[in-house]
Amino acid sequence: MKFLNSNIKPKKFGYFPRYYDARKEKTDLKKKFYSGDKLSEEERVMLMREKMEEQKQENRVSKNSVYSQNTRTLVLLSVIIVLGYFLLNGLDEIDQVIFKLMR
Repeated sequence: MKFLNSNIKPKKFGYFPRYYDARKEKTDLKKKFYSGDKLSEEERVMLMREKMEEQKQENRVSKNSVYSQNTRTLVLLSVIIVLGYFLLNGLDEIDQVIFKLMR
């Protein structure tokens, strides 16, 4: 019966939202580094990771550039194959092919 008569109150949920600005933190860290202040070990590691991420972003290749490289490669390969065909079969056939294309 003690359970029914107890003064147990439910605990309140105490959530206080906080705003985290990663960009501001990075700029503050860079300002601290370039001002000549001593950085802690964690701050130095964060700064190095940030630099590595920036280098990765710079070295990424877009899909459009890969597509254009592949297209250029296929065109050059086809030109080389056509020229090789005419060189192996004789140059006399080139006149016939050009004549057929001009008609």
